[in-house]
Amino acid sequence: MMGRWSSVGLQQLRLQSTSTASSGSTEGLKAEKKNKPMTVDRELPDPLKDRTRARVQFVGFWVLMGICALLMFNYEKQNSPVVTTTLHFLRRSQIIRSVLGDEIDFASVYPWISGELNQVKGVVDIKFTVKGSNNQGVVRLVADRKSRHDEFLIHEWSLEVDGKKYDLLADDSVDFSV
Repeated sequence: MMGRWSSVGLQQLRLQSTSTASSGSTEGLKAEKKNKPMTVDRELPDPLKDRTRARVQFVGFWVLMGICALLMFNYEKQNSPVVTTTLHFLRRSQIIRSVLGDEIDFASVYPWISGELNQVKGVVDIKFTVKGSNNQGVVRLVADRKSRHDEFLIHEWSLEVDGKKYDLLADDSVDFSV
């Protein structure tokens, strides 16, 4: 009763149809794509139309990158061993604790440390603001060294509070031999 559509015949018919469709149809499509011209259904945008907008965006991008670079360099200064050690000695100084009070730290959440802090060249000339529980002031540290093998020579290490300058090098309550 199978007659003309036996299972072997159906399999052969399927194989023939898939092999001819896969080999012949892709070649035909490739030939059609090569000969067919490309068309655009809409008008292309004019690249010179918004020149001022592009220039503003370009300048804005580089200004933002410059600000980010300055913030990164300041963050490196903030976390340098020179600044953290300076804060450590400020917290241990009896004179500074009597002037600023307890809880001595940076004056703001993100402090700005101005000046040059280059340990490789041997130049330290920084200034930043600190605060305590009673008052706030500006710390200044100036130091240098002649060569990489020498220790830093501190020229000035002071705290200025309300116009009065306190010399931290003359403070006997802090042991510098740490």
